[in-house]
Amino acid sequence: MKKIIVILVLVSISNWNFAQKNKKDEDRDSIIVEVKRDVEPAVRIGSQPKLIDTVVNYKVVEYPMMALKYETVITTEPIVPANVKLSDNKMLKLYNGYVKIGIGSPIMPLGEVYYNNTRSRKYVYGANIKHISSFGEIKNYAPANFDRTNYNLFGGIKQLNYSILGDFRFNNYGVNRYGIMRPTASVDSISQRFKEMGGGIKFHSHKMDSLRLNYLVSLDVANFKDKPVTDNWFGNENTISSINSFWYRKGKEVFGVDVNAFQNHFVYGTAGNKLNKLDSAIDYSNTLISLKPNITSLFAGKKLKAQVGVDVTMSLTKNTSTLVTLYPLVDIKYALFDNLIIPYVGVKGGMKQGTFKSLVAQNPFLQSNPELRNESTPYNAFLGVRGVITKQLEFNVCANYAEVRNKALFVSDSNAVHRNLNQFTAIYDTMNIFSAEATLAYQLSEKIKVDATGRFFNYSMIKNNNYAWNLPTYQFIIRGSYVLQNKFIFTLDVNGEGGRKALVYDSLEAKTSVEDNQIVKDLGFIVDANVGVEYRYTNRISAFIQCNNVAAQQYFRWYKYPVQAFQIMGGVTFRF
Repeated sequence: MKKIIVILVLVSISNWNFAQKNKKDEDRDSIIVEVKRDVEPAVRIGSQPKLIDTVVNYKVVEYPMMALKYETVITTEPIVPANVKLSDNKMLKLYNGYVKIGIGSPIMPLGEVYYNNTRSRKYVYGANIKHISSFGEIKNYAPANFDRTNYNLFGGIKQLNYSILGDFRFNNYGVNRYGIMRPTASVDSISQRFKEMGGGIKFHSHKMDSLRLNYLVSLDVANFKDKPVTDNWFGNENTISSINSFWYRKGKEVFGVDVNAFQNHFVYGTAGNKLNKLDSAIDYSNTLISLKPNITSLFAGKKLKAQVGVDVTMSLTKNTSTLVTLYPLVDIKYALFDNLIIPYVGVKGGMKQGTFKSLVAQNPFLQSNPELRNESTPYNAFLGVRGVITKQLEFNVCANYAEVRNKALFVSDSNAVHRNLNQFTAIYDTMNIFSAEATLAYQLSEKIKVDATGRFFNYSMIKNNNYAWNLPTYQFIIRGSYVLQNKFIFTLDVNGEGGRKALVYDSLEAKTSVEDNQIVKDLGFIVDANVGVEYRYTNRISAFIQCNNVAAQQYFRWYKYPVQAFQIMGGVTFRF
């Protein structure tokens, strides 16, 4: 109690002192009080700290594995096939028949008839006949009549695992060799006629199992001949061709092999005889057998597609040695930006059998006894890119460089007997061909379609001639169509080419020059523009008007063979 009183007194005195004004040190008072304060002694703990944990051990119980087997049964449920429905819940009606009839100026009748089955899951069959002819005249030239008639009959069976298709054809094509400045020339003396009769069959497997071998085999036989000059003196050709492909898919690879065979037998006249001092009999026979093994594979998430193989071709020609040639086969494509742009590169080669029919298809004014050779391309290297710019706009740009041996070139026959009728003969040469091509296509649904193509050619290292006769150095093609209110269809077709040269034998002609003892004539520039319009009265009946060569350019497709300046044709079509 006494201690407490003393402490209170001291606190009160100290508070009173702090409340006074500051004085010098000598004026301060000091109070000394004795107080007993005992401090207990400290005791140090001698033990170290440690973590105390309690682990309870349990007995491990083991259960033996019992081997029990149960039979597993897998039951599959069939997938219901999807139903495709059109917006109007109706499929577009198909008609069995179609007829097109027209007449043109100069006198040019046109007729086409088609008949075939409609939709069928199992069968396909049909027939068609097409005819066009012209009885027009070209000023200062011999009568330029021609006619072309085609008959075709086809039928087939379609099954889930295979399909069979066969056809029979007969073609009759007549043309006058009007390239002489003689308007009064007899038609019989300048007329030529080609006839073809043939047929073929194809068998195509459609095995869905990827582990099964699929194949496509075909066989075609044909006879092609022209108008006899006299008995047995005419071009007569029999051909047999078989084109077959076999392929097997395993994973990302497709293993394939193409086995093709072509046989051609061409006869002109009677063996060992001569029609005259310039025309001797011809008996030519050639067989081509091609074996083309190849592998196609996908890489980089199916973006890169590569096909690699080799083409082994054997040529057997009558009275000559057998020739075996190897050709490369490399084709690589890579898809960029979800297939919007696809660059491609490769090199290919091959041999193409020379036939009388293939030469006539290029030049119908060919004489009846041409020399036949097989065209060989040891390599054709190509590089390009194709793609989609927008949903409506597509493009393709490519370049090729190839060596071509035995390239067929057409020149006027130098023999006096044939020059009076201005027939052509085929000569052959070896050359390197560089070509570049660009295509741009635009399509807005089915209403507007436009595409334009430009090509450039360069022929170099020609062995025996100064130029690649009658072949162009540049071409352009423009095509378009426009559908107005589903009633009117307007079409446009423009073709142009230039740089063509012809080998002639008269240096006094205009636009000729002499180069290395060859007389060269410039054939000029070609522009052929065609326009047409069709009016659909109903879905079954329509009328059309077609105007050809609207520029009225009487250009020369072949030396001394001008075309009709302007043609117009009108007609009707109907379905039944």
